[in-house]
Amino acid sequence: MSMFENLLLAISPRRAAERERHRAIAMHYRASRLGHRNESIRPDGTDADMASRDRRRIAFYIRDMIRNTPMATSIQQVITANVIGDGIIPKINVSTTIPAAARKRIKALGLEMIEEHCDTVDIDKAGLQNLYGLQATAMNTVVDAGEVLIRRHRPMLNRITIPLQLEILEPDYIDSTRWGLTAGGNEIREGIEYDAESGDRVAYWLFNQHPGGEWRPGSNPLISERVPAEDIRHIFRVDRAGQTRGISWYTPIAEKLLHADDAEDAHLMRQKIAACFVAFHHMNLDGKTRPELGGTLSPGTIMPVSSDEDMTFADPPEVGDYSEFQKGVLRSAAKGVGITYEALTGDLTDVNFSSARIGRLEMERNVTGWQWRMLMPMMLRPIGAWIIDAWAEVLPELWEMPGAVKISWVPPYRIIVDPAREFDALNTAVRSGFQSRQGVVRQLGVDPERLLEEQLQDKDEADRLGLPFDSDPRADPSRKLSSFTNEGYKDE
Repeated sequence: MSMFENLLLAISPRRAAERERHRAIAMHYRASRLGHRNESIRPDGTDADMASRDRRRIAFYIRDMIRNTPMATSIQQVITANVIGDGIIPKINVSTTIPAAARKRIKALGLEMIEEHCDTVDIDKAGLQNLYGLQATAMNTVVDAGEVLIRRHRPMLNRITIPLQLEILEPDYIDSTRWGLTAGGNEIREGIEYDAESGDRVAYWLFNQHPGGEWRPGSNPLISERVPAEDIRHIFRVDRAGQTRGISWYTPIAEKLLHADDAEDAHLMRQKIAACFVAFHHMNLDGKTRPELGGTLSPGTIMPVSSDEDMTFADPPEVGDYSEFQKGVLRSAAKGVGITYEALTGDLTDVNFSSARIGRLEMERNVTGWQWRMLMPMMLRPIGAWIIDAWAEVLPELWEMPGAVKISWVPPYRIIVDPAREFDALNTAVRSGFQSRQGVVRQLGVDPERLLEEQLQDKDEADRLGLPFDSDPRADPSRKLSSFTNEGYKDE
């Protein structure tokens, strides 16, 4: 033991024992001493919210990067395009306990309601986007800021189908300066009010306008109001237990992306310098310039040079191989946000079918995870409940059958890398009984019931016009079943 350790043992045996215990642990786990070799690692014991307390400043930096850095823009576009696509489609589901005639009528009215309200700009408080555009805007905000708010408004029925409109709010609207206890004992942390007993969210304190927006006459951007939590959906990706707010998805790669963009600018400047052609004219003793030079050399110029004159040329730096360095940085950035390098850059030079499919499958796991573990429980299912509540105000019979009518969601169409191979595999899985036909149809982003209705319409229209198609077993004798007729299947 050292002299300091002997002294510590004499003064405080407990501290000396703790020091020896920590040293023994460090001897078994080298990871406990990483901070001694790398000052950028900070071992903190903070919880999820304390560790991400700078989320607002991070979001400001990331938004500027998205505005000015092509690859940062591409990351946001790729994630939103794969998670939302053309839109996650709502579907009306009616319980089988409802009589068939009533069930069919409610489904027809629900489809009409979705087409007239959700598929139009009536659903948007700003009147700019339909439901699917709002989904994309919300997902963009989740990616760059880490979280997004969706506020429900219940306007009067005035030229809209149901009394429901949605508003997408950036997290900047949350008054993070609100802390403390309310008169009723509820706790407010970072502008979110929690119930004193259950700890559930009961309200959000939101600014009347964006605090970074232009001044509006008659309003104060520094005043916040209490909005009940039942009218707010707060969407963010939960990465740690106990997390109550989100943080930008760019956080682990922001510095790397910024350095890569700076390196690209430096490489571009180097190429400009390398492309320069400079000649030095060493004049004779009289110091007279050559008028035929004119400051530049023209192609085909023939210039006599005397014995006491000379022409030398600059040796610009070589450009070098930058592509491999750039690929390495972008691969790391793509991996850090859960997408593939090929999706980020569009570079398919080193890709074959097998490698593309394996990479795509890995990315698909992330995409479906974001859809089913984040968007479905935090945004889509609550919005579905809002739609049903608003619909019940114009269709009172829904109140008489609580829980019988619900909305499910169909994810966007899944990109098929090789349709010939993958459709054949899906067909085999259905025919062998390993997958249901409806399940495969949902994987492709199509509503099975709507598909059946369209197929029935196609069949009836083809029969009316007398058009045979090989997709119809009746047109192919080798595929016709003995129990199948124009009227359908017979009961045997």
